[in-house]
Amino acid sequence: MWEGAVIMMTLEHLTMAINQRAQSRYQVQVADAFELPDVDHPSTVLRLKRQRSTNAGWRTVLLIQLPSTALQAAYQWSADVRDVLPEPETSDLYMFMLIGDTSDNEAARIETDDRFCRKVVARQSEEPLDFLDRTFLASLDPPGNVETLSDPLVSALKAMVKSHPWTGRHMSAWKAELLSTANGGDVVQILSDSVISSENQQ
Repeated sequence: MWEGAVIMMTLEHLTMAINQRAQSRYQVQVADAFELPDVDHPSTVLRLKRQRSTNAGWRTVLLIQLPSTALQAAYQWSADVRDVLPEPETSDLYMFMLIGDTSDNEAARIETDDRFCRKVVARQSEEPLDFLDRTFLASLDPPGNVETLSDPLVSALKAMVKSHPWTGRHMSAWKAELLSTANGGDVVQILSDSVISSENQQ
């Protein structure tokens, strides 16, 4: 442990939270069996694959705990892992970072750097499940229903209904289409048709 560190959570706590949140949603593998580069800091590599989608690919999550003085080592590790991942998995590479001696402002700045992978940095007072709510492992609304959108998107849809009340009657259908396996063009056509239908009824 480095001197003066403020540890918000441990890798073990975060890994347990990931496994808990992934239940019934993702298949989870610890990447020990894979030939992936390692790093000289406490770390874990998890691979997650959506259970109910036959075409889903693997998401690779790098978990690392380190001091802010070692950020370059973390960046190099993510670059090395990205180099050995097959396409298209390189676009689904994430790094969950526990940096004990950094401010919340600095954590936010690190997250804006999306070179090599998407980064999520734990805040000093953050709990593991709150941390995961800022990732693709966000809790579902309503709880336990894997067919619904995660919280940020549900919030966006609710905001749209507040601004445009006429969209409220379409929310269920739009959610279903946005989560379907239909291609983008078909989804846009369906959404457009519902907008036109609403305009005609006014």
